[in-house]
Amino acid sequence: MPKRRTIKQRIHTGFVLAAAFLLVLASNRLNNRNFSTVEHGVDSVFEDRLVVQEYIYTLNNLFHKKELYLSSNTRNHKAIPQYPEINNILADFEKTDLTREESLFLTSLKENYAELKTLEASYTNDGASKEKIVSVLGSISGNLDELAEVQLSEGRLLTQRSKRSLGMNQLLSTIEIVFLIIIGILFIVIVFHRDKSNMELVEDGS
Repeated sequence: MPKRRTIKQRIHTGFVLAAAFLLVLASNRLNNRNFSTVEHGVDSVFEDRLVVQEYIYTLNNLFHKKELYLSSNTRNHKAIPQYPEINNILADFEKTDLTREESLFLTSLKENYAELKTLEASYTNDGASKEKIVSVLGSISGNLDELAEVQLSEGRLLTQRSKRSLGMNQLLSTIEIVFLIIIGILFIVIVFHRDKSNMELVEDGS
């Protein structure tokens, strides 16, 4: 009978230790995944949102300069000023992590810009020519506004996702502590029960 009880206690002890190990392992893996989500969110907010917002701001200024030139240029036939950096910015923009909606807006922007360059090449400083260019510039401005809205919505979404992951980490940490306390109590009960049983056997033998 004492031998059976000892084996049973060993099984219980092994079960408690295994449960503690699995709990710590599972919690560690979940925490790592949540931290990866937070890290990706922070990186994406900077690389794909804040940097892109700077692209949009710069493009908006450059195209606005063209609009100002058209509104003030009434007496000469000078070519509309060109800004080679626009192509570089659009190329860098395209390399970022684009959402489906963002990709559509960027494609539309590039198409409007291609049309703008064609119109600028045949610019003659007459009313009809200006009207066409101003119309395309208005479409480009709309594209930039749409892209700016995407940055805000995506940035907000990434921030909320990161907050949820941090909240989940806090919850998992609390649950882990509670379960470790329960497991510790069970372990103490098993050890105490074994000592008590051994004492009873000694007393019975005496």
